Amino acid sequence: MEVATGLEAILKSIRKTGLNGEDALQIVSLLKSQELIDIPVVKAGKGNVLFTDFLERFWDYDKSPYVRDKLAHGHTIGKTHCYDMSNRVRSAWVPALKGRTLSSITKADLKEFSLALSDKGLAPGSINRTMLVGTTALSWAYQEGMIPANAADGLIRFSGKTKKRGVLTPKEAAAVFSTPWKDNRAYAGNLLAITTGLRSGEVLALRVSDISAAENVLFLKHSWSFADGLKTPKNGEERKVPLLPEVRETLMKLIRENPHKVSDPFVFYGSLENKPVDEKILLNGLKDACREAGIDPIAKGIVFHSHRHYYAARMADRMTAEQVSRISGHKSMAVFEEYADHVIAENLEAAGAIGAEVFGNILPFEQGA
Repeated sequence: MEVATGLEAILKSIRKTGLNGEDALQIVSLLKSQELIDIPVVKAGKGNVLFTDFLERFWDYDKSPYVRDKLAHGHTIGKTHCYDMSNRVRSAWVPALKGRTLSSITKADLKEFSLALSDKGLAPGSINRTMLVGTTALSWAYQEGMIPANAADGLIRFSGKTKKRGVLTPKEAAAVFSTPWKDNRAYAGNLLAITTGLRSGEVLALRVSDISAAENVLFLKHSWSFADGLKTPKNGEERKVPLLPEVRETLMKLIRENPHKVSDPFVFYGSLENKPVDEKILLNGLKDACREAGIDPIAKGIVFHSHRHYYAARMADRMTAEQVSRISGHKSMAVFEEYADHVIAENLEAAGAIGAEVFGNILPFEQGA
């Protein structure tokens, strides 16, 4: 009875006393020292920082202890990703939670914030990505002992159908690539993507040395982003990609037009010799060509990445999923993880032969001849 009375007195005292975050942490530390609870030891004072200030530093690529920690452990995290997350901090998190401390954020706050994003009409994918800005930071802060509990733990993600990217039909693709293109780089870049399945960053990163001199093969060693520059390809692995002879000649013609006389220049050259052309040139060229061919790229949802879907769909009709995955660099199926070190010669030969047939409705390319 005395224990109950003592507990009631403690609870009554807590309810009446204006506790702050640091007071709560001291109580938690005391309970942990008596082995009454099992949570990480919280570092005093760390949770009193403003939550939005913490988020801004957390996603600052050059200053973030989180980024430094990931890189030190061999993980990859790009500047472009951090830049996107920083923008979401400023546009969404700061207006909603300005003035709140890190230790004061609760699951109820996160739920209310996510519902407010939904009320604005944001798509589920956009909401989840915006929420990831804060939930990642809170999880890291908890693991580092800055807060006694992870408010993001168990938070339910939004679900919904993601808007699918549009994909050209074979007939539409033939029309798009037979129409006049205003920029040879845009034409060659889109042509390369639709016949190889390369990502936009992989196309932009190509340099002359990546085109095999002995065979119709590309060596995919890098990807490009204007925040990070040259970096390893997505999934961190190099690969070989079969290159159709007609496409190879189109690339060689573009190389001969390159105004920058430097060693190993970018195939898709820009105004500066140390940077490739802006990705928008490739995308805008595609949209213009679609319109010339009588296709509305906006209504159909055509983007540069649509080429990757077109390639995978067309090649999957003639090759196994395993073969296509090795060529395209997809890592969505765990069964292919251990086989992605290299592309076997038989796959390259098969993909090259089948590609010539599959993309025959687009070849030959008069503009690239």
